[in-house]
Amino acid sequence: MRVYPETKLAAIWRAWISASRWCYNQAIAILKTQKIGKYDLRKQIMDSAPDWVKQQPYNPRQLAVFQAFEAHKAAKKSRGAAKFRTFRDRSQTIRFQTDNWKSNTFYPQATKHLSFKASEPIAETMEHEPNLSLINGQWFISYAVSKTKSTTDSNLAVALDPGVRTFMTGFDGQEILEIGKYDIGRIYRLARHLDKVISRIGQSKGKSFKRLRYRLRKAAAQLRIKIENLICELHKKTAKYLCDQYKVIFLPTFETQQMVKKGKRRLNAKTARAMVTLSHYKFKQTLKHQAAKHGCVVVDVTEEYTSKTCSKCGHIHTKLGGNKLFACPSCGHKLDRDKNGAFNILLKALRDTSLTGILTDFQVLPYSVISDVRELPG
Repeated sequence: MRVYPETKLAAIWRAWISASRWCYNQAIAILKTQKIGKYDLRKQIMDSAPDWVKQQPYNPRQLAVFQAFEAHKAAKKSRGAAKFRTFRDRSQTIRFQTDNWKSNTFYPQATKHLSFKASEPIAETMEHEPNLSLINGQWFISYAVSKTKSTTDSNLAVALDPGVRTFMTGFDGQEILEIGKYDIGRIYRLARHLDKVISRIGQSKGKSFKRLRYRLRKAAAQLRIKIENLICELHKKTAKYLCDQYKVIFLPTFETQQMVKKGKRRLNAKTARAMVTLSHYKFKQTLKHQAAKHGCVVVDVTEEYTSKTCSKCGHIHTKLGGNKLFACPSCGHKLDRDKNGAFNILLKALRDTSLTGILTDFQVLPYSVISDVRELPG
């Protein structure tokens, strides 16, 4: 959750992060040259630390050493190399032990008479190790909370068709859902504003524009955060709504990176940017996380020709291109492109699952009229 520390407290937290980063990097450097156990490694680093590091709390420094040990071990197992941390990293995090959190703050004796405001109430005691993070100049406190698993009462299924004009179009056999329709418009406006700010930064060269460049970079960072927050809110609200309403969710494999590669793509720059900005893969990860909490199932399905196939007669429209409206050249059936795709994804998913004999404990609402559209509440 977001927290807002006083200026002096923020300076103390930054010193803790710097000390932990020093211990982490020293541990990585030692592990690259010699084989040593993590407790011997901890002793060696703590003994050789400079005074400014020793003045900072012990536990975050100790945990940083242990994190470096585990990172090196994991990298070695995958035949890679653990990376050093730097103060330029977009995200910087330190970990604490549960008993370091007392009186609604970390190390109350070291931060006496200093306080911070939180965006929501924080637990008085921590069941698991909490983290303090500095991400793009914003402070966050994160910790795990034990909760009983809640399961959805629904036994319905829905097929989703990810897109750009409409973030997700779904079909459950009776109704069509349009989630995030036209939301990309607001994000586009912010992205265009960001482009203009970045352009001004490039044009403001020389020592006389140093202060202006600083202000512009700060404005650009705020715009990036705003765009990311909007996308994150869209992902979380959509995932929560779907997991509350449906037991089985069919979602196509959406290879965004392959689709936007300059050498192979058939998309224009505007569409490619929108696809990357909406982060469909991140949404899939969020949806699967929510599904695990609510007892739902997310099934990956392929989407070959689902947009080009007529949902009425089965004819493949080879010249559909980027048209918003699907008009079948064979039978004359007309339907919104995304709605047609969602309908075909559901049919394809039902066919594939019936052939494999899995996921039979759900039902699809009887198909009646495809013109009914239900938008996500709120």
